[in-house]
Amino acid sequence: MEVVRPHAGRALAALEEAVMRALILALATCAALLAASGCPRGPTEPTLPVVTTDDPEAEAALREAREASEAGDLETADTRYRAFLERYPGDPLVPVAKLGLGRVLLAAGDPGAARGLFAEVATHEDARLAERGRFYEGVALQLLGESEAAIERLRPLVGRTVDPEETALLLRTLGAAAEQLERRAEAVEVYDRLAAASVDAAARDEARARLDALIAELERDELDALLESLPRDGVAWPAVGRRALRAAFEAGELGRVRTIAEALSEARVPLERELQSMALRAQRTGRTDLGAIGAILPLSGRGREVGQNALQGLMLGAGLPLDGPPDGDTPRVFFRDGAGDPERAAQAVDDLVTLHQVVAILGPIDGRSARAAARRAEELGVPLLTLTPDPRIVDEGPMVFRLFPAPSDEARELVAEARRRGVTRIAALVPEHGYGATMREAFRVATEEAGLEWAGAAGYAADATSFREPLEELKRLRFDGLVLPDHARKLVLLAPALAAADLWSHDGEAPVPDGARPVRLLIPSVGLDGQLVRSAGRYLQGALFSQPFHGPSATGPGRRFADAFRDRYERPADVFAAAAFDGFRLVRGVVDAGAQSRAEVAERLQQSAGAETASAVRGFRPDRQPYRGTRVLELRGPMLSPTLGDAD
Repeated sequence: MEVVRPHAGRALAALEEAVMRALILALATCAALLAASGCPRGPTEPTLPVVTTDDPEAEAALREAREASEAGDLETADTRYRAFLERYPGDPLVPVAKLGLGRVLLAAGDPGAARGLFAEVATHEDARLAERGRFYEGVALQLLGESEAAIERLRPLVGRTVDPEETALLLRTLGAAAEQLERRAEAVEVYDRLAAASVDAAARDEARARLDALIAELERDELDALLESLPRDGVAWPAVGRRALRAAFEAGELGRVRTIAEALSEARVPLERELQSMALRAQRTGRTDLGAIGAILPLSGRGREVGQNALQGLMLGAGLPLDGPPDGDTPRVFFRDGAGDPERAAQAVDDLVTLHQVVAILGPIDGRSARAAARRAEELGVPLLTLTPDPRIVDEGPMVFRLFPAPSDEARELVAEARRRGVTRIAALVPEHGYGATMREAFRVATEEAGLEWAGAAGYAADATSFREPLEELKRLRFDGLVLPDHARKLVLLAPALAAADLWSHDGEAPVPDGARPVRLLIPSVGLDGQLVRSAGRYLQGALFSQPFHGPSATGPGRRFADAFRDRYERPADVFAAAAFDGFRLVRGVVDAGAQSRAEVAERLQQSAGAETASAVRGFRPDRQPYRGTRVLELRGPMLSPTLGDAD
């Protein structure tokens, strides 16, 4: 009969062959089969015969069958066992003969027929003989592919075998069954026992090989479970510990790395250099230098200009000299170039925490890098003050803060100020790209929340330079407030086009040309640069601008920062410089007030609403969003001035 090979994969097929080899070897064990006192048995059980016969001819016939089996002559052994069963069907040695015939059938590759014989023996009244029947029935079940049933039969016998060959057969079979069921941790426990058992060297080497292969495939939860269940003086525990340490490090669970490293050290398990480095970095992560703050900024690539501005604002906030080393009392700032790359940003968090033990980190600026860094910062438990406008960034966890205003923040502030100026209906003229769609929705929501009427929107192509058709569509709407969410270079074209279409920016006081419709313009922060007012200011009188920081109109802390920045760097500060300056000062403020850990820094930052800042942020709300986020300025003549609610 052809044996069905249930195992997929060369490794398991080879293991099944090993089970078969062990089975053939086991045919020679327990020399006095008549005694039926071999394995399995407990260490203190008697070895006297438990099944005997009064018929010397039956005894001799069974002995001849056994001798053929021990000699490896399976065909002769099969014939003699069958002859015995046919000639002596009522003899007390019949179950012994069935057991012997079943083992011959197993070795010959017929586990189906063998199983039936073992099942009969398993019901014998003699407990030890019945146990031997269950043992070999379990082996047959595994060779038939019934791994779950095989484990059920064989697991109770672990530790009860005495003969080395049968011990190897038992553990090899259990290991193969566990692997077949993809219960890798269970297989590791079995092979760990086999590798330490008093069996032949080939069986131990085979167990070690399977352990190496299985441990390399284990998932983190399996590794953690085995670290608790395996004996530390076994073969597998050190390998599992090394693998678990690496997996925990790669997952960013540095607290777990420290725990595993301590356990390995206590057990005197040597670590290769790379694992020693991981353990050291994890150990350092548990420490915090309250005088060290990190930053992740785009210092190369497309965003390097804003990254340099933020870095200069940060250095001004820290009081770092332009040249030379700082004095001993100056806070330490460590920065990394994120280069707009999410992977580099996440790695930068690792470096800043593990190498420099910073108490908090500022940045990154772009959304993708900020999200990657936020996830890593959350894993490492370090506060991250991002410079991204994405309001969802704080969803990454309680260690993540946002310094920049979101589209919704700007929309609410501009709509609130427009409402104070008497605006009742708001429309939008938006570019047809992602930012335009985001701002249109933000203003629609803010308008309705303020109890005003949303009049609708008209759109234009992102690369448009002529706006006749969208302006005709816009004029069909009834509105007295108009949102223009586009860059300043586009507003230079839009502002005169609006005036030509008789949509006149109005400050509420000055007369408008005959036939023109007075409109209050609402312009988010991207719409203002140093050239807009000079180029198109006459068409933008009375326009309301959202600006998180605007140096020329700043007062109070903002004015002091703007002056200090210009004195130091001989150029005006921008919003990125102001935000980095504020972020540093907010962190230093809570540290100076007594925060003793990263967790305390994060907790106190959530209670910092109303703090003095250069930008509009004014600290953080308990939800880790900026307390204010932006200010509203009004253009009158050539000057932008804070509205009444935004005067410091």
